[in-house]
Order: sequence, then structure tokens, then C-alpha cells
Amino acid sequence: MSGSARSANSLGVLLAAVACVASAAASSPESGAPRQPFDRDSSGTNWIVASPGDTVLAGGVWTSGSRPIVAIEGLPIRKVSIEPHEIFDPVPPGRFSWVYEFANRAHIRTRTSTIRQQLLFAPGDRWNAERAAESARQLRSLDFLTPESIRAVPRGDSVDVRVITRDAWTTSPEFNLESTGGQRFGSVAFTERNLFGLGKSLSVAFRNEPAGASRSFSLRDPAVVGSRLQLQFDAGTGSAGATNSAAFGLPFYAEDVPLAFGVSWSRSTSVTRLYSQRVVAADFDERMEQTELHWGRGTRHDGTIVRWVGSFLSKDRRMGPSRLEPGAPPDFAGGEDNLKVRRLAGELRLWRPRFVEKTGVDRMNGIEDFDLGSMAAIKLGFSPRLLGGSADEGYSRFELGAGAETPLGFGLVRGSIDSRLRWTPLEIVRRLDARWIVQGPLAQTLVLNAHGIGGERVPRDFQVSTGGLEGLRAYPVHALSGRRLWRFNAEDRWTVGHEYWQLVTLGAAAFYDAARAWGPGAGGTIWHHDVGVGLRVALPHSSQNRVMRLDVAFPMSPTRGGDREPVLSFGSSQAF
Repeated sequence: MSGSARSANSLGVLLAAVACVASAAASSPESGAPRQPFDRDSSGTNWIVASPGDTVLAGGVWTSGSRPIVAIEGLPIRKVSIEPHEIFDPVPPGRFSWVYEFANRAHIRTRTSTIRQQLLFAPGDRWNAERAAESARQLRSLDFLTPESIRAVPRGDSVDVRVITRDAWTTSPEFNLESTGGQRFGSVAFTERNLFGLGKSLSVAFRNEPAGASRSFSLRDPAVVGSRLQLQFDAGTGSAGATNSAAFGLPFYAEDVPLAFGVSWSRSTSVTRLYSQRVVAADFDERMEQTELHWGRGTRHDGTIVRWVGSFLSKDRRMGPSRLEPGAPPDFAGGEDNLKVRRLAGELRLWRPRFVEKTGVDRMNGIEDFDLGSMAAIKLGFSPRLLGGSADEGYSRFELGAGAETPLGFGLVRGSIDSRLRWTPLEIVRRLDARWIVQGPLAQTLVLNAHGIGGERVPRDFQVSTGGLEGLRAYPVHALSGRRLWRFNAEDRWTVGHEYWQLVTLGAAAFYDAARAWGPGAGGTIWHHDVGVGLRVALPHSSQNRVMRLDVAFPMSPTRGGDREPVLSFGSSQAF
């Protein structure tokens, strides 16, 4: 591509971003937006709609048109009926009707008991519109069905609740492929996300990653024997080592859950590789094993959820001697290093949730839930030598998060800092993630993203990197590596065609990426920039509902080897 064409392309990306912001500022947040099962009316109160023309529940008042009939908020629930629908219901007519019928026949529909297990209300409870909205978020998080409506109908001095869901295709070979700079990485897996309609997930995967090839098996059960207990198990082995992990317990599965507990265990053996100037500069053997038990209590005070969690962590880490390549940074050198942690800790978390429902942000179909509420957490712990720790040491972790919504868009930011503490702080790790989303009236979404991470006084196995697989699309996989990293992305996304033949949604994107790393392995590199355009494809009736992308990125500065050739990259998810 000529220099003038690249300049025109960069200018086009900038003009598209400016146009998107201007259109969003000039339009109402709801202009052109389809009514979703859960949204907010102009006064900010909740409303629930099953389909156009249905009766509306606004602020807990059952209405017919604009005339209120009876207030139902707080009335006892007499009955809860579940109506799970097939993937295609009704089957669309036409030449492809046999495809839709085959999909329905080959698919095992979600059992009503599976859906009922995830609801946060039951007969005998009091009807609460916010609890219904939370139940919808719970169902959406399962990824194998869509809650189309949750509706309460008055029946004398009580209500009947009707829950309607639609299944997604859950049995499929899946792929997650990335290609950049002539190298291809990714995974191929066979996954069933809704085994026998019971909501269990089973997966077998084969991966080719920068660290080597591997095979893995995973099992997840979000409702053990019909309870709220959850179980997950993962096992993997490959050229770079082996990993095994298991977790069992009762999480804080809803906002007002008063009790949570659990136990987790993991063990891994690996060859850790450290990069400098895009190539492996050192490696060493590493073994990690840890077990953690936790128990927590939760309450709500004036809209703030307060959670106390106590935990005990047993962690053993062994790093072998480094094997250095010529010219490797001195910080990559080191002999055998063993660490034992036996930590007792307590955590206090304050959370004021405020969820909003959006469409067309990270997915091209369906509702996405974003929490724009505020959050603060502090965790303090102590690992004594008396319990088997390597030394008497403390631990601290601080987290903050907040979100906002304005006529110019919405966004959220999350930050944390944690550290081990002996006479001085050790292993200080800081993280910051921020996003701002502006949605225009014509199925257009501008996504701005910032990601930062940095380590200070960290062990030699701590290294952060970015490249073709982590949002810097015109450069190799480990283009930038170091102890500190900043990455910025801007992407303007358009949906150009919804559910062709009810099977495919198409879109396009224009993007800009920038990143820089500092510290051992960075080698004095400067900011890397690229611009590009891409094609987006989504399968709306698949449980993954991922956005498959095909991007062409153009490196700006610095160039790779003095050239400016475009780089083709593709993957089965958004780049950031």
C-alpha cells in the first residue's frame, strides 16, 4: 500500500471516531434502540416487556396502556412457570427450513429444572422487579440460553410469574485462532455447554500457543445435584508442562447472598520463558502448587453490599536456575529459588451495583450487562514462619472501581495494587483497566480501551508482554515485553447486517493500537502504533456468540525491519 493510501486510511479512522462521538452527543440514548426484556424508561424506573403490545410493568405497577390497575411490587408469588423454547421457534419458512429443523432435533432443550435452579425467586417469595432483572443477568451469564422475558401477572392478592427462554446451539467444535506476522496460534476444542440440558459444561481442547502445544480437559457444574454449590475441574498437559486445578464451593452467586465458602487447589509444572527484543532470552523450570480455603458473609446496608471474607492460602513456588541466551538482560539470571507461603487473610469489600443493559458492544447480538457501580476492597494477611512459611511476612491488596454514564457514552475503570511485605514491600504489582464506549444511532459503537500493568521488586518469572495476540495487531506475538506495560486501543465497530437467514450477523471495524513496555526485556523500545480495518462475523444462535474477526493492520512507528507491509490477523474473539 502506498504512503498516501495509508495516510487516507489513518484519516478515515480519525474521522469515523469523531463522527461517532458527534452522532452520539446529538441523539437520545434510546433513539433507534430496540426494546429489550429489561431496560429503563425516561424516569429511570424499571420496566419489563415480553413483546410489543404486551402489558407493561413500570416501577412495580401493572398497567394497561397508561392507566395503572394494581401495584404488584411486594405481592407474594403464587406460581412460577418456565417456558424453554427451541433454538428456532417457530422454524423460519424457506429453503433453509430443514437446517433449522435439524438444529432443533439435534439439540437437547434446556430442562425447566435447570432454569429454575438459576432463578433468584420462587413460589412464596415476594415479587421484586430488581430481583427479576438480576435473575435475567444470571441466566444470560450461562451462555447457553437467552431470557426473553420474566413477567409477573396479578392473580388476586398474589402474582404468577412467567419465565420465557430461548436456547442456543451448545454442542459444537470450537476454535480460537490467531494469526499474526506469519505465525499461527490458537486452539480447537469440542465443547458441550449444556450437557443433556442440565447446564453442565464439558470440553476437550488442543492448543498451539507461543509456549508450545498442549491438550486439556475441563468440567464445570454450576448447580451440583440441583443445589447452589458449584464445581470445576481442569487438567492439561503439553510440551511446556502440565496443569491441574479443581474448585468446589458456594460462591456469592447473587447480590444478597448471606454466605459463601469454598476450597480450590492447583498444581502446575512449566518451562517459563522470558523474552527480550521479541525472542526468548532465558528460560527456567518452575513448579507451583497452592490450596486456598475461604469463608465469607454478606449483608446490604442502604444500597451498599458489604462482604467479609476470611481465607487461608498454602502456596509453594520453586524456580530453577536460569538458562540464559547470549545478550540476555542481567535481571533474567538467577539460581534456584523456593518460596513457601502460609497466609491467613481477611478481606472487606464494599459494592454499590448499578447494571446497565447494552447491545452491540463486545457482541453483535443480544444483551450485554455492564456494572457501572462503585467498588472498594481491602485485603490484609499474614504468613508466619510458625505455620511453615519461608519467613514472617504480611500481605496487602487494595482495589477500586467505578463507572459512569453520560449523553456522550458510558465507561468503567478498575484498579488494584497488591504486595507482599517483609521489612520492605516485595512483589508490588499495579493494574489499571479502563473503557469508554460511545454508541451512535446507526448500529455504530466506538470503544476506547486503556490497559496498564507494572511490577516492582518482583521475582524473575514476572514479565508482561503484548503483540499480535494481545491488541497490538500489526506486530509479532511478543513484540513488547518488560516489567511495565501500557496499551491503548480505539476501535469503531459497525453492524451492517443482522441475522442473515437467522444464522449470520456481519459487521466491520476500523481501529488504532498503541503500546510500550519498560524494564528488563524491553531493550529501550519506543511506542509502537498501528491502524487498520477489519471484518466481523457473529453466529447469533451459538452459545459462544463470539465475534469472529479478520483484520488488516498497518504498522506505523517503529517499522518492522524497515518495511511497512500490512499484517493479516484473525481470531474468534474481539482483539480487546
